[in-house]
Amino acid sequence: MTLDETRERLIRLETQFEHMARDVSEMEKKVTAMHDLLMQAKGARWLIVGLASIGGFVAAFIAKMLPIWPK
Repeated sequence: MTLDETRERLIRLETQFEHMARDVSEMEKKVTAMHDLLMQAKGARWLIVGLASIGGFVAAFIAKMLPIWPK
């Protein structure tokens, strides 16, 4: 391998590293924003989970009772 080939490979590697560093920085900002949003809505999150559980129970109960339901 010649010196020129090594230099070109190093330049490409540096360019790829800069691009990956930028991507990681952007992802870190997005994850931080999502975490902050979830921390603000702690009560609402549990309310949604509770309502979904109750809705699932009611739907399962109705589905179970449909064959018995008078026609």
